[in-house]
Amino acid sequence: MKEYDGAVLFVDILGISALTTSSVSIVEECDFKALSSRSKKFGGNQLFCARLLSKFRKNLSQCETKGLKIAQFSDCAFLWSKNESVVVDAAKKLFERNTEIGVFARGGMTFGQIIEPEKTNKSLGQFICGNAVTRAAQLESSGKGARIFIDREIGGRQIHGMSPKAFEGLANPSDYRMVDEFLWFSSPSSLEIRAEKLERLKNLISLLIRFQHAPAFRWNAASKPGLIHLGATVERLVAASRQLCSELELNLPQYTWLTSEQFQEIYEKSWHSECEYRKKRAKFEKHWKAAMGRCQ
Repeated sequence: MKEYDGAVLFVDILGISALTTSSVSIVEECDFKALSSRSKKFGGNQLFCARLLSKFRKNLSQCETKGLKIAQFSDCAFLWSKNESVVVDAAKKLFERNTEIGVFARGGMTFGQIIEPEKTNKSLGQFICGNAVTRAAQLESSGKGARIFIDREIGGRQIHGMSPKAFEGLANPSDYRMVDEFLWFSSPSSLEIRAEKLERLKNLISLLIRFQHAPAFRWNAASKPGLIHLGATVERLVAASRQLCSELELNLPQYTWLTSEQFQEIYEKSWHSECEYRKKRAKFEKHWKAAMGRCQ
């Protein structure tokens, strides 16, 4: 066995338990089409789950880079490296890709002891254990939503090209203990200028609208736990958007600003549809152009 210090990311797809244990079908034909426009075969929860895991595996493969190791175990995966910057970059890329495809996931990331064999039978997959591995898996369940929870072991390290503001601590509403996270959805560079900050805000609100209305997330909202996770994701992105608007002294319409509770209370099935998604994106683009015109 070889032992070394490195960064570990644990990722778990949300909603799989509800999907595979439900006695009734959660998914519909529109969910298969949202996951893959070329899909011709539609079925129930289990077939959809298999398709989702296949998409997740493809997203993981697109994160492959020198020095990074990846192991998938059904609906979860570990990504690790001696170089923490490589893992952080992969985390951001993976979660962005997941959101584009419709893979609703949550993660835990830390830095510390990694143990792996000198030689591995690759046909059985990668093998990893160690203190950092255990902590990453535990951190994943620290809160709700499509977020990456971390501890100070990695949050306090210098990540190449990324501002320390990409790592933030928040109070957990349930017990008010501090929970640290990596802001994959709004990660400023180390030398960010105003134009880059504006672009980050635009991407952040586009991401918010996607979670609220893209048909790929309809099936998540079909179960109570999934709706809670979506609400938490929306509220966290709203908080980040508001903070950026304040820093930029920019006023945008408040139509997308919802708390998790509000999102769950007023949610309707029609929210996650191609028609609604296009309408909300067009509305935002209109307001964005008007706001940029006032800035000039």
